[in-house]
Amino acid sequence: MESQKQRRPVQRGRKQKQPSKRADVGSRQICLPLTQEQYDDIWNDPAEVRKLVDQVIIRSPELFPAKINEGYQLSGKLPPSKKMPNIQLRHLRVAGQAYYLRPSFVMPSFTGTTDELRIPMELIAHGTALWIIVKVFGRNEMFWLRQKQRLGRNSIVGTTVKDPSKLPLHLAADEHHAKWRGEKGFIATTAAQDCLLGVALTDKANDKALAEAYGVFHAEATAVNQDYNPKTVNTDGWFSTQNAFKSMFPAIITILCFLHGFLKIRDRGRKEFELHERVWEIYHSETAEMFDERMSSFRGWFESKEKEWSKPVKEMTAKLFKRSDQYRESLHHPGCYRTSNQVDRLMNRMTRLMYSGRGIHGNHVASELRLRGWALMRNFVPYAHRSGETRKYSSPANKLNEHSYPDNWLENLQISASMNGTSGT
Repeated sequence: MESQKQRRPVQRGRKQKQPSKRADVGSRQICLPLTQEQYDDIWNDPAEVRKLVDQVIIRSPELFPAKINEGYQLSGKLPPSKKMPNIQLRHLRVAGQAYYLRPSFVMPSFTGTTDELRIPMELIAHGTALWIIVKVFGRNEMFWLRQKQRLGRNSIVGTTVKDPSKLPLHLAADEHHAKWRGEKGFIATTAAQDCLLGVALTDKANDKALAEAYGVFHAEATAVNQDYNPKTVNTDGWFSTQNAFKSMFPAIITILCFLHGFLKIRDRGRKEFELHERVWEIYHSETAEMFDERMSSFRGWFESKEKEWSKPVKEMTAKLFKRSDQYRESLHHPGCYRTSNQVDRLMNRMTRLMYSGRGIHGNHVASELRLRGWALMRNFVPYAHRSGETRKYSSPANKLNEHSYPDNWLENLQISASMNGTSGT
């Protein structure tokens, strides 16, 4: 018996979204690094709160509005939260604009503390089914889904990259093909240094749609540093992806993924092991001159055995020869990504997420917020412990920034997302 098709209309196209009232409130919440004990000791004493704020401004000015150094005024407290009666936000005024101080151990919307939600949110980041989360940690599935969705309101770039000078100069980008309400959807994904920096959902993969989708990353990155101009971006051969980045960053160099070229040959000659090794030998060239020598040598060897190759292998190898200039380009840009592994590894995790949820089911806004929330969690959740050695960095975001706020990964994410990740701009 076939399942009945859902008839509720769902907006799939990308539209210009006006910031919601909740998002606006979030952009004015300053998340102050503060433990429960410190909160209980000083929150009712304005002089002690001011002393703490002054210390944090010196230590972490990126958590505050750009004009915080011009001075600020503490102007009282909000009424106690109905969900958490023992918690009150404090008013702060900077250059005439009202802001709110929220202690970092409290989640947005007063849905709990970071200590309470740290472990279940880490499991959600790894794709654990929500019904299992409910069975172990209580609440209901919508509660946990909304936790992830709320995180998606934050700027991915602004939350992940706290120092503008650390914005990556080399990027990797690709589209993840997803099933969205029974039709095809595309998740425009930008990555660098093991972090997801851009995740945007679109219903088409043409020039216009991808320019708008990747434009979300562009807007967030230039909000962190208005002069941001990455040097290279690694893509597959899809021209719309390359055109999108060239339209945003005219000086950017597009690097063609060598791995895609290799895989097309390998998949058409699975048992041609010597062929595989010789193609990868070209990839491991250290200079452009060495690349030309090895490509020329490979071409002579391949043509000398022309009768041994199948037609599909010949066609894909001919493409490799045709694009040799594009593959060589990567050797002129030290530090660039020569293959798409940087983004593919992260999209593999996205594949598991799509499979466990049987695709994407919501409208455009809600679905994209959930994907963005998941991306932020992936940047901040701790690395797996696979050996007895202590890792130098606890998470991808910690590695990129070379520092972390508290040890609790969820609290670290909350602090990093101060003012929805737009602080300091």
